[in-house]
Amino acid sequence: MPTLRSIQYLRAFAAFSVAAFHAFQWARLDFDIGGAGVDIFFVISGFIMWRTTQDRPMAPLEFLRRRAVRIIPLYWTVSLGLAAAALLWPARFPDTYPELGHVLKSLAFLQHRNPAGLPFPILPPGWTLNYEAVFYLIFAACLALPRESRLLALTCGLLSLGLFGFFYPPAYEMLANPLVLEFLAGVLLARAMSWGFALGRNLGWTAMAVALCCYGVMWATRSEWDLWRPMVWGLPALLLVMGLTAVEADGGLPELPPIRALGDASYSLYLTHPLIIGALAVVMGTWRPWLFIPLALVLASVGGWLCWWLFERPVTAGLKGPLPDAASGAHTA
Repeated sequence: MPTLRSIQYLRAFAAFSVAAFHAFQWARLDFDIGGAGVDIFFVISGFIMWRTTQDRPMAPLEFLRRRAVRIIPLYWTVSLGLAAAALLWPARFPDTYPELGHVLKSLAFLQHRNPAGLPFPILPPGWTLNYEAVFYLIFAACLALPRESRLLALTCGLLSLGLFGFFYPPAYEMLANPLVLEFLAGVLLARAMSWGFALGRNLGWTAMAVALCCYGVMWATRSEWDLWRPMVWGLPALLLVMGLTAVEADGGLPELPPIRALGDASYSLYLTHPLIIGALAVVMGTWRPWLFIPLALVLASVGGWLCWWLFERPVTAGLKGPLPDAASGAHTA
């Protein structure tokens, strides 16, 4: 399956946006819109899952094994490292709770409330992996069905889960969340493209411009969407994926090595950036945001790439065999 530069570039953009959100948060400045990088990751995940399984047989258990190999080693390593650090230096990690039950549920991708009553695992970015895990389980179940029935079953499953959380808000923190509809949006985009749907280059650029304008308006208005997030952040995410893949399909995209490298390392960047940015905040303080934020983003990007090169890449290759093309194989955030 050919490499999709567009997906790698969007992964880089999404991971960097989330890192920027946290860097601004440490500096007590508003950049909440950076959190929309998660929504881009969810659309990409649905897109890639469908794209990589639609034309080749894939047993449900083999699908889940591949996802586990891709996701678990780095997540467990960083989570356990954080838990160990919190046990050794509790004063440095006042918001980390290394209680055994909490750690085990986090490692098992079980949605739960931490000892502070918040629905976060011990490694806070892992909340998104809990949603990914639910999506993978539903997707794997659909792979057991005849090929012609999979899309309908997947649509019904994700719609049922998402709408339950929409109409019963207390459940949406426990994974019955409309956010799962963003996976479905990516799946439907991939299916439409396999049927020949194509925006073309000009409409692709237009779709991306509209998406970026939407993000700009939402940031400027400081609006709180919460329950409506899949619509107000999910739609621009879908437009970005739809737009850049259309541009690539209609004439290609240039090779941009730094962005491609960040896209390759986007999972490592996503999981490690809170620790790197937090450590920098402790060392230098955040009272000079004009210096702290750029330095935090540079260190997080470099640290994420080194983590990918030294750990994620070789470990995944060792467990799975040669790494698939990064834009063809599944990836999360």
